[in-house]
Amino acid sequence: MGKEAAIDEAIRKTLAGDREAFRVIVDTYGSRMIAFCRTRLASEEEARDAAQEVFIRAWSAISGFRLGESFASWLFAIAANHVRSRFRFRAFENRKMSAAAAEIAVLPPIDPSEEASESLRSEELRRAVAKLSSDLRGSVEFYYFAGLSISETATALKIGEEAVKSRLFRARKKLRLALESTQPGRASGGNLK
Repeated sequence: MGKEAAIDEAIRKTLAGDREAFRVIVDTYGSRMIAFCRTRLASEEEARDAAQEVFIRAWSAISGFRLGESFASWLFAIAANHVRSRFRFRAFENRKMSAAAAEIAVLPPIDPSEEASESLRSEELRRAVAKLSSDLRGSVEFYYFAGLSISETATALKIGEEAVKSRLFRARKKLRLALESTQPGRASGGNLK
């Protein structure tokens, strides 16, 4: 059974009330959910807490999910709403992106100066993303940080796929300009092509 079929089966079983099947869903989407929450919240700990709360809400609302729709879009829409509501109750607006730059290191650093440069680039990117308008920022966060497809991003944002593509194009252009302005001696390029 492929990964896609396994998650579809887990969703069907979860809809029938199987808690163990829901564990498959948590295992499948857990790291993406934490990464998504980390982009918007002040700390790794808060991102993990938020991800856990999102899964609790998803379990409680699973009866509202309709088979045939994108589960990832449904799940990350819950996450986006939850994160937005956290903003209303906490004064983390000034710090929400700075902690997102602290990424989990999978491989040991090759060179400390290279690691420092990469950390700086990540921080600059996250600051630039934070300055985007909410419609552009939402598209970037769902597509790049949560790893949703164009279609899933469109569903989560309740807009068309062409609108998502347009927003991502405009966001990449603004991000490229913002990043080039912070690094005047650096040639154009990077990951935002």
